[in-house]
Amino acid sequence: MTTPRLITPEHATGIVYHLSHTDLDGYGAQFMLKAAGVNTRCFNADYRDIPLAVDAIVEEILAANEPAALLLTDLNLTLDQADQIDKRIKKLKVPTSLQLLDHHATGAEVAAKYGWYYLDTERCATKLAFESVADRFDDARRAQYALRADFVDMGDRWLKDEPMFRKTLYLLGLVMQDDHLAPPLSGVKRDYRFHLIEAFFTRHERGENLETIERALYDTRKAFLRDRIEEAEVENPDIPLNDKFHILSARLLDDTTVPMLTIDGVRTGIFYSWPHEVWRGVIMDMMETRKVMDMAISVRGNGKLSLRANPGVDAGAISAKYFKGGGHPGAAGGELKDNRLRDLSHAVSSIEYTLNPNPKPAVATAKLGDLFNLKAATQNKK
Repeated sequence: MTTPRLITPEHATGIVYHLSHTDLDGYGAQFMLKAAGVNTRCFNADYRDIPLAVDAIVEEILAANEPAALLLTDLNLTLDQADQIDKRIKKLKVPTSLQLLDHHATGAEVAAKYGWYYLDTERCATKLAFESVADRFDDARRAQYALRADFVDMGDRWLKDEPMFRKTLYLLGLVMQDDHLAPPLSGVKRDYRFHLIEAFFTRHERGENLETIERALYDTRKAFLRDRIEEAEVENPDIPLNDKFHILSARLLDDTTVPMLTIDGVRTGIFYSWPHEVWRGVIMDMMETRKVMDMAISVRGNGKLSLRANPGVDAGAISAKYFKGGGHPGAAGGELKDNRLRDLSHAVSSIEYTLNPNPKPAVATAKLGDLFNLKAATQNKK
């Protein structure tokens, strides 16, 4: 089968909004378009989050108000999802092209209904994406990226009889492992994965074995931090590498990611569904170094809370007063009445309702509390 060429907006300066999966194949498809120099805005989502991601993309297309293209890769749509996306794009007042490149056999019903859904079960999304833009590479880079696409294909389609299969699984795991960056920083997390993929392929193409590549991983990760945080912090031997990624996160967070509430006069940051170690590391920098808040609350989807506070604030007393919990002044636990929280705004509104009960229940669409801005770290000049 011949892969269709990548769709393009009506105007040459238009943007290709690229929504892809959150595994190696999903990022790999975006990696290929980036290497080909396509003007893209990237988004990533699990299957269940596809409608929310499409909503975000449509908002950006409407805000830009210029012809665009929506590309989906490595996402197996249900018929209902496909129907909704097709209707939304057709109703847009901004001219928008639509294309999906997929390799999951379960997408056959949708592919049969919609011409924009291209399905090929013999090639992974990374390979399909590469072939859709192959004519944009010169001969040498086309040959190089064709081999890279084949490598991803080997692992994604589980071709375990191939001699390099175990090596492909290492790259897959490398991309999927926790990066210790704050969850809301999706763009930085994607750049980090591109950094890992490029570094892996560079070493692989030099003939290095897995042990050598794995030994070099520390330096590969550290290299990503350069020009993103201060050089003195990058080279500080007393700061663990993961904590350096926490420092980067704390400096990039802005008013769209960490809402602030005042609880009994204490400025408190609210964090929803973060990995505990990442949350712990980020709030240390925000509370102790930058002093942008004096208490932090981590909220789980089940309503469970973890509280941390600076000296002079009694997190245990606050939790006992409002959240049916308790603990130490600096660290405490608690819970909310709501135990099926859907998102950050729902968590914030649930906390606000707990602090100030009123007839209106907490809802996911409630407005956030006061917000703050953090400036990104100054870039080092070399």
